[in-house]
Amino acid sequence: MRRTDPQRGQVLPVVLATLALAAAAIAVSHRVARGVAQESAVVNAADAAAYSGAAWTARRLNLIAYTNRALIANHIAVGHAVAYISWLRYTDDAVEQIERYARFIPYVGPAVSQAERLLSKATKVSAHTTGLYIRGTDAYLDILTTTQYDARIGLRKGKVDEAMRRVVHRHDEQFKINDADAIDAIPAPYEAGMDARLFAERFSSYLALDSVGPGKDDGYFQRLLSATIDRDRGLSRWLRGPARRGRPRYGRGGRKWNHSVFHTVRFRKQGVTQQPPLPDAGGWRSGDRLQVSFFNPAKFSWGSWATLASGRASADGLGGNYRGVSKYTRLENPPADKKLLRIPALVTAPLPGADDADDANAVNAHLSIGEVRYRVPDNCGRYCPARHRPATLFNPYWEAALSEPQLPRLP
Repeated sequence: MRRTDPQRGQVLPVVLATLALAAAAIAVSHRVARGVAQESAVVNAADAAAYSGAAWTARRLNLIAYTNRALIANHIAVGHAVAYISWLRYTDDAVEQIERYARFIPYVGPAVSQAERLLSKATKVSAHTTGLYIRGTDAYLDILTTTQYDARIGLRKGKVDEAMRRVVHRHDEQFKINDADAIDAIPAPYEAGMDARLFAERFSSYLALDSVGPGKDDGYFQRLLSATIDRDRGLSRWLRGPARRGRPRYGRGGRKWNHSVFHTVRFRKQGVTQQPPLPDAGGWRSGDRLQVSFFNPAKFSWGSWATLASGRASADGLGGNYRGVSKYTRLENPPADKKLLRIPALVTAPLPGADDADDANAVNAHLSIGEVRYRVPDNCGRYCPARHRPATLFNPYWEAALSEPQLPRLP
């Protein structure tokens, strides 16, 4: 008959209890570890989504800035081409006047006549080529305007949210971003604050921009155009002139000189290019002329000016109803702190093992804020804009960053 060891009977329950406690500890530790890992993943997903939304927005703002620059550059190029044809026609007219008097001079007359014929042909060919160039530029400006429209569409709520959603799903397919049902599951008082914040900020990127025509913006485009021309000495010489319609006002142009011969005869050359403030920024008009005045000894004063040669050109005349810049995009209200947009990214995920999705404590949530800022680089060249100037959509200096959320951290 086998005897039972009393101590062995007492050890077995202890071992079983210890194993049960160890199993429970392992299960709890595993669940805690999963929760901690998920919380870290949620934080990373929220940061990545917020930064991606800001980067998505900043890239499109920079695209709009580049296209704005291209609109102005190509529009100025058309004005320069118009001024060149005006000057070329004036030169052709001047050589034609000289040819009338030089034709009777042996050897000189035939040479001048040949030069006048060549110059006249070159002027006509240049005018025709410039007309084709202006029509092509007109079509290109329309493409740039359409590109800006597409960039603005990309800043709408659904587009930005879709970009952030793709980033979040790369972390976990179960994660949700800016989800209304998930917001309802957030404990008070965070729920009301998140509803208000998402409503206020997720639409701001699109509403902060304004698409407007040059003639309907209180002269903003015209001032920017004039500032661009005045900043370059070469452009100012060819394109300086009043922002008005009608006949050229030569006295306010940049292509001019004045010379006197023995204080008896004086000549002056004048040239001006005008930029009418039209709704489509078209209508470049340019004129050049050469004038002479004689000194009157009897009155001891100079006589009136007589025009010897002249030339004119217009964008409409060369290209046939040049449309120019029909619309461009600018900021509705430039921010004082140069932080244009704040893009919230609220990422939520059900806690591991949670059965009740409506339970306020059954979600893991984190809020990150992406920020779109305007910052002028430290070394961007001699034409770098001053840092104290307000943010603008004509400089591609928009960048993305993360900012601290203004709401307390969500549990």
